[in-house]
Amino acid sequence: MEHDRMRKAIEYLDIPLSDYRVLKLLPLIYVAWSDGKMDEVKKDRIHAYAARQYDLSAHGMAVLERWLTVQPTPRYIAEGLHDIYRLALAQDDMEVDLSELPGLLAYAEGIARSSPGALDAPSSVTPAEEVALAEIARELHIDHGKSWAKLLAELA
Repeated sequence: MEHDRMRKAIEYLDIPLSDYRVLKLLPLIYVAWSDGKMDEVKKDRIHAYAARQYDLSAHGMAVLERWLTVQPTPRYIAEGLHDIYRLALAQDDMEVDLSELPGLLAYAEGIARSSPGALDAPSSVTPAEEVALAEIARELHIDHGKSWAKLLAELA
């Protein structure tokens, strides 16, 4: 029954159930678009991560390309983040585990630090990216969802 509910939710996002893994890239997409534009360096890093971590079909890659080209709406992002968490809680074997959610947040922060001017510097995380990271942490139920930039600023 949970499998059927998840299929409907994922297909609502125009993602076939067989390509649900592409949802794990949505936090990265959200952070990358948080300032209203998609930088080439962020796009390249998301492509590299997707190639390393996920075996996406042609349709899954098309979904990723759409996200990289056209900014998903706030409602789409919220629904997708909610679905990632629901997949992690689902009893079905959907290859989404609660233990990997902090890693998604950490890689999303890595994307936030991927600015052309200060590549990988914790201080390169913008306020809009901080908001996106906090929302991702909240939606994925990850405690202490502060970025390194925020922690360093608090320590200074």
